[in-house]
Amino acid sequence: MWMTDGRHYRVRLTDGSVDNIHLRIASDVFIFLQRTHELFTQLIGSIVTISSFAVILWSLSAATPLPLFGRDWSFPGWLIVLAASYAAIGTLFTHLIGKPLIPLNFSQQRYEADFRFAIARVTDQSEPVALMSGEAVERRELRERFSRLVGNWVRLVDRQSVLVGFIGGYARMSTVFPTLVVTPAYLAGHITLGSLVQAALAFQQMEGALAYIISAYSKIAEWKAVMDRLAQFEDAMHHVDDHHDSKAKIGMTVLPGDDRLIIEDLLLRLPGGEAMAAIGHVDLSRGDRLLVSGASGAGKSSLFRALSGLWPLGEGAVRFPENAKVFTLPQRVYFPLGSLRQAIAYPTLVELADDDAIRDALQAVGLGYLTHRLDEVADWPSVLAGGEQQRAAFARAILAKPDILLLDEPVSALEEADAMHLYRLLAERLPRAIVISIGRAATLGPLHGAALELKRGVAAEAEPLIPPPSVARVRS
Repeated sequence: MWMTDGRHYRVRLTDGSVDNIHLRIASDVFIFLQRTHELFTQLIGSIVTISSFAVILWSLSAATPLPLFGRDWSFPGWLIVLAASYAAIGTLFTHLIGKPLIPLNFSQQRYEADFRFAIARVTDQSEPVALMSGEAVERRELRERFSRLVGNWVRLVDRQSVLVGFIGGYARMSTVFPTLVVTPAYLAGHITLGSLVQAALAFQQMEGALAYIISAYSKIAEWKAVMDRLAQFEDAMHHVDDHHDSKAKIGMTVLPGDDRLIIEDLLLRLPGGEAMAAIGHVDLSRGDRLLVSGASGAGKSSLFRALSGLWPLGEGAVRFPENAKVFTLPQRVYFPLGSLRQAIAYPTLVELADDDAIRDALQAVGLGYLTHRLDEVADWPSVLAGGEQQRAAFARAILAKPDILLLDEPVSALEEADAMHLYRLLAERLPRAIVISIGRAATLGPLHGAALELKRGVAAEAEPLIPPPSVARVRS
């Protein structure tokens, strides 16, 4: 559910309270299954015990009077009713004492997940942390998260200690109570010592089985807390699909029989409702190249998210060509876990990718020296330099053969000559693709036919660019 239709990203916009979803899947599911198995097994044992000793207690109830104040208060099955009442009272007090364990366990799972996430994040970013000697800052953040974890753990242990103390006293009382109940009948001579012992032991077994919740309450509280976290996660996944934000008014439609991408009166908004970027009119046909520029925070990347269907907040309309395939290369090149072959074929499954096409794409973008390492599994973001990663991204675009290609700062780590080569390569390999790039006009302007500069509060319009004679003209 999580890793489908962009829910892992869209849930951030609809429900920020669902924290550490990946760790809920990795840890909470395991605890839920483990506790469910343990509790169900114990419950089956209690049911078997109740069924076995109910027959014995019923027969003993008929033979054992309850003389109090000169009167026999016994009735059929009175020992069973008394055992159930005693267990019910104990269960009630156990619940009153142990109920706070549920939110404490919920918070404990959250704080543990926060701490594990922080450690994993620092590990992933160890190079910049070490280069900038940022250990003090990271250590302080880890210490704060660990302090919250330990503080909640102390409260959890305190509450469990009180609960264990009550359960221990209840258990000791349970060994004496049944003997006290049947002693008056023994002293009155109605039952033998053997019957007294038999009744006490049967009562004790019956009451212990009925007190299943008391003995398992700590596990039940943990199980309930984990189940709440998983239920919250599942509800969030459904809510993502059913969510209708009043600010989500961007209309995404298809132009049947047309090959144009049209943007009209598009206004992008932040989750809080503030206007971010406005675009008056953009009309792109097959083979057009549009450069999007603007100051940081002007909404350039959000425009790409909107065109990819991930950012619905705003107004206006976007009309796509019929059956158009949209392919986005984000600003930060992503490499999945696995082989280099899968990294280059991404997002296509490696078994569905053409090996010859992968090798040809690597040669075309200047990474031919990596073809002998296609089956090697490594931490490729650490192995490849920034420029190599961006070349690999262009190889992906060539393999994907999209109708609409969105490039976010695609050549920021490359020299100008290398950038021009890669864009010419796109023009050769994807001549009919609509290409929209984010970048600096001074560098990428000659490689595009039109420009769109985003400014907050100003509706932007696409304007034609005239490339200098020394640069091969890219159709606009």
